[in-house]
Amino acid sequence: MISADEALKRLQDGNKRFVAGIRGNKKAHITSIPENKDRQNPFAIILGCSDSRVPAEIVFDQGMGGLFVIRVAGNIVAPSQLGSIEFAVENFGTQSVIVLGHSSCGAVTATLDDIKQPRTQVHSNVFLLLIESAQQ
Repeated sequence: MISADEALKRLQDGNKRFVAGIRGNKKAHITSIPENKDRQNPFAIILGCSDSRVPAEIVFDQGMGGLFVIRVAGNIVAPSQLGSIEFAVENFGTQSVIVLGHSSCGAVTATLDDIKQPRTQVHSNVFLLLIESAQQ
């Protein structure tokens, strides 16, 4: 397993390639099943938003199996997300945990809007997400 410093460098280098429009990691964008399909060896854990504009593997130019990604609207850390992080650390020895935030998060905006003017109709699970986001 690589060190947390090396993991961070890999992510930073991959993000620089992404921003520059360069696909440096040829395996990052393949659609076939990777050679390591029977085992995982992620070098970093990414807790990111579910926003479809921020896919971690793409913005960090990484291939299948390199990242253990947990996505949830608003980047909230409920027990299930924390358990997923613990699972990756314990089972794969992954040493680096990155919280990937982004601008214009719809879940955060919806939470703030709902605090200012509560909605009368909202699905129960969305309501729980809004409550959890507000508590963070």
